[in-house]
Amino acid sequence: MWYLCVFFHRLLDYRRAEVESLAEMLGVYSSLEWRLPENQHPDSPFHLVNLPSEDVARNIANRSILVKGIYELWGEGSSLEQLEESIKSYPEDRKLPYLTCETTFKVTVDSFGKAISFQEQNDRIKSLAYIPFKGRVNLKNPDINFWLMETDDYGAHNGLPPVVQRRIFFGRLVGGADRKLLPTYELKSRRYLGPTAMDAEVAFLMANQAQVMPGKLVYDPFVGTGSILVAAAHFGAMTMGADIDIRAVRDGRGPDCNVWSNFKQYGLPLPVALLRADNNLPPWRPGLKEVIFSGNGHFFLNTMIPFHPLVP
Repeated sequence: MWYLCVFFHRLLDYRRAEVESLAEMLGVYSSLEWRLPENQHPDSPFHLVNLPSEDVARNIANRSILVKGIYELWGEGSSLEQLEESIKSYPEDRKLPYLTCETTFKVTVDSFGKAISFQEQNDRIKSLAYIPFKGRVNLKNPDINFWLMETDDYGAHNGLPPVVQRRIFFGRLVGGADRKLLPTYELKSRRYLGPTAMDAEVAFLMANQAQVMPGKLVYDPFVGTGSILVAAAHFGAMTMGADIDIRAVRDGRGPDCNVWSNFKQYGLPLPVALLRADNNLPPWRPGLKEVIFSGNGHFFLNTMIPFHPLVP
């Protein structure tokens, strides 16, 4: 089934790639297809994606970082009149289960490339009077979320790609990214940071593209202060890291301000180990002695002798 996938207008080159990685993780990559809505540029946040089921669409959307929402598209058009015609032609058996008197609902008006006043939003909602809503409005926690979204006309000189023309979409929300992750893990509140700490959004995006899940081991050879491993641990993976700077993996800025502190701050499982290592000289070479650090201390590792724990 074709769904409307609306992206956040960020990191444009990675938007489809993230969805494709998550589809592969769920075993449905072979059935995924893309196409653009009419009059839309590839840089537009609006894309149509073919997925095998609503459950798959919801799982991809809810896990993603760059998907604002995936919607069952009830109609689209270049004007409100065309939108009405399109919605009326959408199969009744697809619409009616979400319009019963037992459900609560909310209609959100959104736009890309233009600001819509509160009065205009109300006018847009009133223009949907032809849809037989029978349920009660619930603005805080509705059973069904409907969205009316539109793009601006390219003639407005608003910075949109020049081939984009006004387009209006209406659909039922299936799922969307949990962007609350980002303020939770934002760098400015993190206990231990270095000068090259990776932004939380990019770290979570990398974890999604790596298809991180429980049962996997994620190894970061340039671990620094652990941003990538924090994102991987959030998604349930075991983690392990290495860095050439012994101060990063062993000392940090003290016993309560180091890589381990970042995992404890979020209640995440600690890394299996952190190694002091030069990635150009892999620490697992035969006969090489290296230092490995655990959450409780550090150990000398040698392929010819057993581990010897040292006092932290």
